[in-house]
Amino acid sequence: SLVFSYPLAFVGARDGVLNLLKIEGTAKTQNILTVALLSAVTVAALIIPDVSFVLAFAGATLGNGLIYIFPAFMFRGAIKKKPDATKGQKREVKLAIGSALAGLVMGLLGAKCALDTL
Repeated sequence: SLVFSYPLAFVGARDGVLNLLKIEGTAKTQNILTVALLSAVTVAALIIPDVSFVLAFAGATLGNGLIYIFPAFMFRGAIKKKPDATKGQKREVKLAIGSALAGLVMGLLGAKCALDTL
């Protein structure tokens, strides 16, 4: 599955970098960026001896963001845009932000634990 899923993830990452840097995605630019990103990934693979660190760090940061933080802020944004939000929904926003803060704390603790394994 890695053979077929890596190119899909890599193209998304490359296009994200192009969008982030506001660079036009010509064929030459894409090729140069592809070589640069693959070189960076290869250097990281040579430096980091155990992939479990990468998995632990990504799980601690991205996993907590995906589970706790992003949904809370999406809910907050939806309620803010809703013109007829009830008091109960506004209270739920506070609870959701509290959940996001708890997720942030758990993510920081998980990242610290992952960094301690190095």
